[in-house]
Amino acid sequence: MGFAERFAEGLRDRIFVVGAFFAVIAAIGLYSNTKHQMTGRATTVTLMEHINQCTVQYQRAGEQKRKEAWPCEQAEDFQRRIGTNKVEVTYNPVARVRFPLEDGSTHEADVSEVTLGSSKLPIGTTLPVVYAAGNPDDVRPPLTWQGIKYWLGFLGFGLGCLVLTRLGRLRALLGHA
Repeated sequence: MGFAERFAEGLRDRIFVVGAFFAVIAAIGLYSNTKHQMTGRATTVTLMEHINQCTVQYQRAGEQKRKEAWPCEQAEDFQRRIGTNKVEVTYNPVARVRFPLEDGSTHEADVSEVTLGSSKLPIGTTLPVVYAAGNPDDVRPPLTWQGIKYWLGFLGFGLGCLVLTRLGRLRALLGHA
């Protein structure tokens, strides 16, 4: 087997792994969101507050890496004092929402602004959501075509890669049929 054949086989194997990764992640995402919509409770949330939460990652000499949630102002100050090459700060925009539960009580939850799509909305805005009955902190927007099409695109890409890497075997199988 020459260099070209080994290179082609290695490339085919890498494409197969990438395709399998995308297909599995997309299948898990579709399953999770669909199950959430089918078993969750629909309600309307009121946007109470936009919050910037920060995650700080750093390592002290002789210790394991630490990853902690800090107020952003404190995290930025720490990063300035220690140095950007030693402290990593990640910003996590969060929306605090309030909504009624099935039993009539009111619940507040912190939800990712990215998930909820509420970053540009004013405080007091109401949004339709679905929350998990057993975990009311798991709040997601209703499943729409916009939300599904990305997962289907990832699934199609993954399956396309899997089929592309196995075309020779598929032709041989179909040729014998």
